[in-house]
Amino acid sequence: MPAIPQGPLGRAETIQIAKFLSERLRKHVGLEVWTRVEGPLVANDRDRNTHADDALALMRQLATLSPALTVTPYDLDKFAERAAHDGITQTPTVVIRGSGRAIQTVGLFYGALFGPFMDIVSLASVGLTPVTPQTRTALGALTETVEVEAFLSPFDPMSPQMATLLGAFAVEAKRVRVRLVDASQFPVLSGQRLVTHVPVLWMNGRRFEGFWSEAHLAEQIGMIASGSPDIVVRDRILNAEYLSEDAAREIAARTAPDSTPAAPPTSSSGLILPGQT
Repeated sequence: MPAIPQGPLGRAETIQIAKFLSERLRKHVGLEVWTRVEGPLVANDRDRNTHADDALALMRQLATLSPALTVTPYDLDKFAERAAHDGITQTPTVVIRGSGRAIQTVGLFYGALFGPFMDIVSLASVGLTPVTPQTRTALGALTETVEVEAFLSPFDPMSPQMATLLGAFAVEAKRVRVRLVDASQFPVLSGQRLVTHVPVLWMNGRRFEGFWSEAHLAEQIGMIASGSPDIVVRDRILNAEYLSEDAAREIAARTAPDSTPAAPPTSSSGLILPGQT
């Protein structure tokens, strides 16, 4: 195995992830990492470029663990035209390209969102997903493209499930294009988008609050693709209060003496590895 570059993964974690990748990856997956160099002044209407270096280091570290992975870094300002074409406005953004699909993850997917990130990489490599036959048929029948943007968080139990499900939909159907945003890392953007709870989805610009089951989400995507204004009726709208990273750290600091974690348990690097609970 090539030497592991400096990055957030420890030796024990690299061994576990290397095993995961060797078992799951079949075809090449490209990881585009979009970052930008921050100037001396940070605009108040834009989030800080907090985790760009960490995201690039993590992707480069992952690429050393499997020959099926390659990493291409892009500077958003230098490649502004391409970024605009792909709708990339925030950094870091990682574009997972495999099996003719492209799934965007915005922010450093750590903690409870790291496992879903790795699952999406594996789905993009294999080109097959575990969706039900009914969902496969519904997505295969789409005649118009549906752009889905999801604001998620590593601090609630529903967001990781939504991330994996949406990633599977994007791999399954070429007419479903997905962008997954760790909203906790973008408090300015989340404020501009009036995000008070997560998960929250935009599908072709229409806003939908809360968690979606596979069947309900496939049905709603089908309605949107057909131009229907109807909304799928869910029994309950499950969501959690939005927390920024800073707010989550403050809660964790206050609750630490009581041993009540504010965030999911993580590995020593701050990443929850695939298959861990």
